[in-house]
Amino acid sequence: MKKQLVLGCFAAFLFAGCAQEKPTKIEVKLYNAFGDKVGTAKVSQETSGVKISIKAEGFTPGVHGVHIHEMGECKAPDFISSGDHFNLDKKKKHGLLHPEGYENGDLPNVIADGEGKIKADLTAPQVSLKEGKTTLHKKDGASLIITENADDGMTQPAGNSGKRIVCGVIVKKASEIKKEKGKGK
Repeated sequence: MKKQLVLGCFAAFLFAGCAQEKPTKIEVKLYNAFGDKVGTAKVSQETSGVKISIKAEGFTPGVHGVHIHEMGECKAPDFISSGDHFNLDKKKKHGLLHPEGYENGDLPNVIADGEGKIKADLTAPQVSLKEGKTTLHKKDGASLIITENADDGMTQPAGNSGKRIVCGVIVKKASEIKKEKGKGK
């Protein structure tokens, strides 16, 4: 009996540890400024960084900027609640073309086809879904933003890419998770 109790406690300890692990695959729902779901982004940990596979529609045909932002919040219509670009080293400047290096959340542009659909695979090499300095699993969370225009890769602070038109929460803010747990979600 004593042996079973010890084994039971050990198993409970192991399962409790597993419950604390952060997900390394996340499906992000993308919403426009009107609150309409316009697509998804599948975010997964790869050896080269975080892979982001976007499938979305309802865009003006052409090139659009994409960035990871520092807050896991998407309040429409302007998505300012998502904060600035995810940038762990505040000395880094915006833009993949910046000679002194770029922010962690800077990503390549995506193209909406003639029907306004985006299908793109991007890699964010300077972030991670694993624990560590570059993790997106921070207390403020993280979000994915798509802008109305292309990011020029240099102009400060956001590549002259225009308004934030689509947002999706990658990792919720810790305060939001706590609220949900309190409500039993």
